[in-house]
Amino acid sequence: MSAPATTGTAGAAGAAAPATTPAEPRRIIPLAFRAAGIGLPLLSVGAAVGFSANGDPNAFVTYAVTMTAAVTAGVWGLWGLVDRRLLRASETLSREAGLIAHGAADGKAGARIPLARYGDLAPVAKAVNELSDKLAAARRDTARTVAESTAKAEEQKTRLAAVLRDLHEGVLVCNLKHQILLYNQTALDILHLAGDLGLGRSLLHFVVAEPVIHTLERLTLRVREGRHVNHEHGTTAQFVGATTDGRILLAGRMSAILQEPPEGSDEPPTITGPRITGYVITLSDATSELAALGQRDALLREATEGFCAPIANLRAVLETLDDTPELGPEERAAFQAALMDSSNTLSERLARVTNEYRSVVTGSWPMSDIHSTNLINLIRHRVGPEAQYGVTLTGLPQWVHGDSYSLVILFGYLIEYVYALTGVPAYDLSVEAGGSWVYLDITWRGPSVPSGIVDSWLDHPLPDALGGLTVGDVLQHHKSTMWSEPVKGPGSEGELLSRLRVPLPPALKPPSAHTTARGGARPEFFDFNLLHQPLATSELGRTPLDQLHYVVFDTETTGLSPSTGDEIIQIAAVRVVGGRILTGETFNTLVNPKRTIPPESIPFHGITDAMVADKPTIDKVLPQFRNFVSGAVLIAHNAAFDLKFLKMKERASGVRFDSPVLDTMLLSRMLLGEGGDHTLDGIAERLGIEVVDRHTALGDSLVTAAVFLRMVEMLKERDVRTLDDAIRGANIIVELAARERAF
Repeated sequence: MSAPATTGTAGAAGAAAPATTPAEPRRIIPLAFRAAGIGLPLLSVGAAVGFSANGDPNAFVTYAVTMTAAVTAGVWGLWGLVDRRLLRASETLSREAGLIAHGAADGKAGARIPLARYGDLAPVAKAVNELSDKLAAARRDTARTVAESTAKAEEQKTRLAAVLRDLHEGVLVCNLKHQILLYNQTALDILHLAGDLGLGRSLLHFVVAEPVIHTLERLTLRVREGRHVNHEHGTTAQFVGATTDGRILLAGRMSAILQEPPEGSDEPPTITGPRITGYVITLSDATSELAALGQRDALLREATEGFCAPIANLRAVLETLDDTPELGPEERAAFQAALMDSSNTLSERLARVTNEYRSVVTGSWPMSDIHSTNLINLIRHRVGPEAQYGVTLTGLPQWVHGDSYSLVILFGYLIEYVYALTGVPAYDLSVEAGGSWVYLDITWRGPSVPSGIVDSWLDHPLPDALGGLTVGDVLQHHKSTMWSEPVKGPGSEGELLSRLRVPLPPALKPPSAHTTARGGARPEFFDFNLLHQPLATSELGRTPLDQLHYVVFDTETTGLSPSTGDEIIQIAAVRVVGGRILTGETFNTLVNPKRTIPPESIPFHGITDAMVADKPTIDKVLPQFRNFVSGAVLIAHNAAFDLKFLKMKERASGVRFDSPVLDTMLLSRMLLGEGGDHTLDGIAERLGIEVVDRHTALGDSLVTAAVFLRMVEMLKERDVRTLDDAIRGANIIVELAARERAF
């Protein structure tokens, strides 16, 4: 056994050295089978000849017995040889191969199997040795790669730790389950925690959940809609939070961590673009600042309320003097002048303190510009589908300036208060620009709330608000108030509705104020075959305009000529029912045109090749759009332009657009005559409609919807009351335009 041991040791000396190849392996088993194959026939012939020569009468029996014994001995001998040289050896070889697979874990050298030990199985043993060498090499490469990666990771970790250590703000990195993945020492100091936060623990164990979840929802909505690309703050948002024990108020900033979907991923087809995989939060201790604000709130509130009683007393004295005729004229006049002077002084002081108080509070409270659609969607989300009442988003969007979180809480509870008082199951949420304010309205069908009850709500605490804020506190932070009043519903014969109105400050820097101006209006497009429509003639045609169901739509395209290859790159629509623009019921999608977007057209719509690269093509989008507009009258501005693009894609998409269509450009010509500006901007300006998000398909659809609703009332004054009346009048305008162009 010394020779095999020497061979194994030599082989283990280095994986790179080739194994010693033994002499030609023994062929014992093949030789044994050959010997049996030749020997048994020879024995059979020899025994037969021998028995015949002796003349033995029982020669055949003797021959049979002899041959049976010989064959039996040969088979047993061969079996013993196979069992020993093949089966047992192969079992031993398999065990040694298993040891080799688990041996040499450091990968320095491959383990060896002595070849001489396995005779006829030596080729198999040699192959196992070669695999052992390759396994050892792979382990060496893996160990080297792991060591290099570990070194780089440690270096980056050291650098990151140094950066985080020097920051004056607390930093925490979390995943979407709010589990803490990384933090710095400053975060521990700010949260006043001893020891470690604990990697993998939930951030919501230490910080109040609602502001964090609300801010993540805002960022998720922004990224999902692609607004983070051009948003002023990108993928970041500010919030005000607190520790779960309420001792520390926090000023926070959340930054979303984005990840592009990998190529060939099995993500659902509806998920496109980057997705949020986690977030980074920076925190600072705002306890003293916000506590000072709270103290200032209480002090100023006491001061302002404290002025009311003296003023009331002074005025009561004046009334008493009026009721005391026995005083002399001079004495009465002097007394009245002194009291009036004091009263005026107190009134002026009250007004000055109130204005300064509101300015201080508003300037100190963390606020940002908010798009009203996003704000109202968050309010609807907070109300939730399980509520006993529904909330509908209506009207044109606006930009406001405020604290998103406290406003969402405020309006969620105001709707709940109104529902508890009135039991009305449906509410509209809308915004309306007016002067230096943007009014956010809660509207319902039912009686308005008495002013005394509205005033009593000011002292109600908001349970989820930070620092025990009340309804009045949130309103004062926004320099605002609120009131309930009856209003007339849409249409000339609209029913009487009620609304709770809250004025909010307008945005400081709305996007329209600091973005590059885009191209001018689209030229008027006349296709007389498309514009001239048959009358509806059915019950639909006889339906009054203010009772129809509309879908207002618009497209953005690569250019102005569909017949020469221009394509749709965005299509959007909004539903209009009962004189209300249902802003929450919209269709809006980018479209892959399968061609390059001309650079000269990008200033008009702001859509680039990168934005549409992963979007669906028009043959996939139009069937969805057709389902959205089904059963509705279509509205568009310069409708023939959009219809031309739709009609040219009907065959490819397998749908038809045969709904009645009204064109606000033609209606404008019908109402105002041929002269004047009939562009969408020109009409909106004349009608006093503030344009937001102009030159996007959805923004233009919303503006067109507002323009059309104003036109419905004007059309009634021209005795244009039904759909057929409007189509008939539009056809006349088209015929006149055709004749004019013929000359």
